[in-house]
Amino acid sequence: MDAAFTGFLDIMISSAGLFVAFYLMALGHSIVEKSGILNLAIDGMFALSATLAFFADVFYGNDLLRSFLLSAVVIAFFGLFMAFVLTKFPVSHGAVGLSLMFLMYGLSSVIGYGPRIVQATMSNFSPGISLSLEERIAGYLIMVALSVFAYWFIEKTKIGVSIKASGEDPAAAEALGVNVLVSRLVAAAIGFTMIGLGGAAYMNFYVRLWDERAVILSGYGWLAFSIALSGGRHPLVVLLTSFIFSILVHSSLQLVAWYGISRELSYSLPFIVAIISMTIYMATPLRRRLASPKGLGRIYFREERTV
Repeated sequence: MDAAFTGFLDIMISSAGLFVAFYLMALGHSIVEKSGILNLAIDGMFALSATLAFFADVFYGNDLLRSFLLSAVVIAFFGLFMAFVLTKFPVSHGAVGLSLMFLMYGLSSVIGYGPRIVQATMSNFSPGISLSLEERIAGYLIMVALSVFAYWFIEKTKIGVSIKASGEDPAAAEALGVNVLVSRLVAAAIGFTMIGLGGAAYMNFYVRLWDERAVILSGYGWLAFSIALSGGRHPLVVLLTSFIFSILVHSSLQLVAWYGISRELSYSLPFIVAIISMTIYMATPLRRRLASPKGLGRIYFREERTV
């Protein structure tokens, strides 16, 4: 029992960087979708933010401030564009989100190739930093504090209530005096900035390398999507689902050495569990208790012209 607990504790500590990345991305995604915007671009945003962090690490010598700032600003820009377009024009959330996702895959491939070549000429250089035990524990504590703050912001503040109202029924919210466009832009600014920070955290605190398999083809943005959905987009519940998936993903990478299973199966295991977790959410009372916004993904277009 002691050996099992010690082993679990070791996995928990070693996966702290991944937990921070998953929670930032899932929480940011949850805030965006609470405003009614269906964010199908999340995997592309994860890939691009991690790539931009790698770019900054290589060319600015692991300046973490520039690394995180570049990822956050660029992803927030794309997110604000998406929120504006989906609110001002009668266009499909799915079409816009998926188009942006594939655009970001392409940008990630182009942007990442150059610094990857440069890195190969730099001896003993690794992007990001190796976290100390104290820093890993601090990461857990900071995310717990962030979850409490996010819950207070969404449930207790005027702008948080406006964001939720815009997601439930934007037409009714507008009739009651809520500026849906402003509310969604605020949600986008906060949520997509967090997604950008999450991608940078993944690069700087966990994987610390760039190749297409580790970033563009990893699908970890979709795992963040699953984490948010199975947690009902509730900041406190998403904290738990982020923890579970970070442990699962980190452990799955060790299964090849521990049990000799195929590498392909080890990579697919978190996604199998993601499908199961989303099924459990949809098939149980959690779907009602932690319901999705009623207006999520629905086209909202306030026609101001008179006929």
